[in-house]
Amino acid sequence: MKYFAALCTVFILFSSPRAEQGNDSLLTIHFFGSSTCGECMEIKQNLLFPLKDKHPELQLRTHEIDTDEGFELLIKMESEYNVMESSPQILFFPDTFFTGYDDIMKLGKKKILDCLEECRSSRKGTSARDSVDIAGYLRDKTRGWGFFIGTLIAGLADGVNPCAIATMIFLISFLATQKRKRSEVMTIGLAYTVAVYVTYFAMGAGLKGIIEPLQQNSIGKIIIRWGAFVIAAGVALFSFRDAVVYSRTGKARDIKLQLPKAVKVRIHKIISGNLSSRGLIFGSIVAGFLVTLLEAICTGQMYLPYIAAMTRQQEFRIKGYIYLAFYNFLFVLPLLIVMIFAYYGLKWSDLAKKTQKNMVLLKILLGLVMTGLAVYLAVNG
Repeated sequence: MKYFAALCTVFILFSSPRAEQGNDSLLTIHFFGSSTCGECMEIKQNLLFPLKDKHPELQLRTHEIDTDEGFELLIKMESEYNVMESSPQILFFPDTFFTGYDDIMKLGKKKILDCLEECRSSRKGTSARDSVDIAGYLRDKTRGWGFFIGTLIAGLADGVNPCAIATMIFLISFLATQKRKRSEVMTIGLAYTVAVYVTYFAMGAGLKGIIEPLQQNSIGKIIIRWGAFVIAAGVALFSFRDAVVYSRTGKARDIKLQLPKAVKVRIHKIISGNLSSRGLIFGSIVAGFLVTLLEAICTGQMYLPYIAAMTRQQEFRIKGYIYLAFYNFLFVLPLLIVMIFAYYGLKWSDLAKKTQKNMVLLKILLGLVMTGLAVYLAVNG
């Protein structure tokens, strides 16, 4: 319903100029600002509203950038007008724009009056919105839905990554040898899962913060795009290769995409060392944090291309954190489910057998998801 309302709003916004021009409208301008910005309110109250009242042929459109619709329309207009640096206040004319409080207040009135005079001379109405491609705007909305679905698939695929499942199996087997009570198993499971979620989210947010500024540079954008493409395509190829090899041999040692033996040993020591003590919650958090860092050698093969794909779209610079939160929830969801089953008596041997039985399917799933990421990076230049 929210997106249907947004589409209706867009239709009204983009279809209105012709109707307005039929009502003696000569000039339509757009002002973008924040509802919490004092300078934005001053621009409207002291400059734009008085001019609108004095000149009925002036059509003023104000947009709040702290709303999804306003922000997305701003991104689209910045792209159309080649705005290099965004500002808390932007005023768009048919042929130019002013950014920042000082320029708008200093130059805005003269520019509006000059445009009105020019329009009166030609009797031809103009609008800053005329240059914006509504089809492109709606395509961006559709792309947002597509990225949501991609996040859903990628997050779940990363969560059932054989690297992560191998750690789950050892964790459950270790708890079994320790003969922990069911309540302790649940405590360990929840604390460990929360630590994994927070750590992985922090890693993603850090990568996003590093990659995003580099995407603003043309050379950096190319390097990140094709570097992520190579990683995604490479992981896809090795995943399909592992699926074929494992289907023939059934031996885990023949799989290429897995944690190195030294890292596995280190993870086992971390889990056994931190979950043997009495401080279950603290030990579980420390174990979850350290294990997530080590597992990133394997799980990061999907995480990095996903974040690189996300940061290519300007509209995700804020909403991207919501996508990251959702991705990480999906990443820990299999772990959470396994820990709940362990609470009710799931044996590590049963989980290991199910993993081995479905290893080929898991590898194919990972390969397909990475292929999708590679294609997305290749076609979205």
